Amino acid sequence: MKKLSALAFLLFFVFSSAQVSEFQKADSRYERKMKSLYKKYPKPNDERTKQEWLLTEEKISAYKNALEKISEEEKKMVKDVPPPMAPKIAKEAEYETGKAAFQKLLNDATDLTFLNFAVNPYKINLKFTLDSKGNVYNVKVKGNNENVNAFIEAAFYRIKDKGKWKPAESNGRPVLSVVNLPLQLNFSK
Repeated sequence: MKKLSALAFLLFFVFSSAQVSEFQKADSRYERKMKSLYKKYPKPNDERTKQEWLLTEEKISAYKNALEKISEEEKKMVKDVPPPMAPKIAKEAEYETGKAAFQKLLNDATDLTFLNFAVNPYKINLKFTLDSKGNVYNVKVKGNNENVNAFIEAAFYRIKDKGKWKPAESNGRPVLSVVNLPLQLNFSK
């Protein structure tokens, strides 16, 4: 069973890396189309504004589609892992360099400049499952703006391999748990 679980998470890692490239493809496609648009309409006008918005919607849609694929693939991978029995958590899960360092890393990885979004602070609730080996899955971001939440969730997947989460502990042993983090992110223009 352990080998099957390890294989499932290895496949998930490969798949999530491929999904990060989907975010990069969406970014590249957006930048390329914006450059072309600015060549065609060097000065701001109604048509350029309309096209900018359409390109922005296209990028948002591409990110949401990539996140949906990740979610579906995670469901396939996780179904082989037995559901957690709710052990009494003696020590909560934590990021290896602390919550503030994680929050800064996530904030820095979230690029919303193309949306002209600058609500400071932007409050979110980040929720994910962390298994006993420190693997993260089923990431969800809740905040006031669905589109911004999608880009924060994508940023989480971008930084997923830049640090480790220490699993929660019960009776001195690492256990699967659901991590619920209220965070405040700052997006300046």
